[in-house]
Amino acid sequence: MSVGSASAVTALSPPQVTKEIARQSANYHPSIWGDRFITYTCDDKVIHAWHEEAEVLKEKVRKMFTDIDFAEKLNLIDSVQRLGVAYHFEAEIEEALEQNFSAFLDHFYRDDDLQRVSLLFRLLRQHGYNVSCGEFQIRQKN
Repeated sequence: MSVGSASAVTALSPPQVTKEIARQSANYHPSIWGDRFITYTCDDKVIHAWHEEAEVLKEKVRKMFTDIDFAEKLNLIDSVQRLGVAYHFEAEIEEALEQNFSAFLDHFYRDDDLQRVSLLFRLLRQHGYNVSCGEFQIRQKN
């Protein structure tokens, strides 16, 4: 009985394969850049200077939010979002849209510049303000 059970166990276990798979090399040409960028190190003073310059530029943009008129503010918000740096100015953008929401709606109905009206509509909708698209369609018919 022990002989039969031993043969049953070996019959059920998978055979051990020790064959290695040989993979072909792609033989890529060496990079013309070498390993310059892999081993790049930057001085802490340079990084600190970049951070300081970035903070100065952020403050200039924050000041621009307070110094410009309605149409320029819309374009500034749009530009900051398209550049992908709006996360630095979320508070300023929300404040500008919140403080001037009623003034924005007045411009929405009175403004003849379709580009500015559509930009206003998109920005308000993106930031969660309830602006009906039906109002926008009525404006397009006129």
